[in-house]
Amino acid sequence: MTRTAELVADRRIRSVVNHPTHIALHVECPCGGVHVYRTGRRWESARRAAAARPAPELTSA
Repeated sequence: MTRTAELVADRRIRSVVNHPTHIALHVECPCGGVHVYRTGRRWESARRAAAARPAPELTSA
């Protein structure tokens, strides 16, 4: 929520999933939700490439 780096207790980590492009860490938040944090070199490069692409133009009919 605050967009800041915060340390979390081990007991707050619900699962860790190893994907081919990244590792997904599911963390229980004090807000009551579970947030997913992804990390990995291929995940970051794919995310940067998608951000660099121009947005598709929407046409109204």
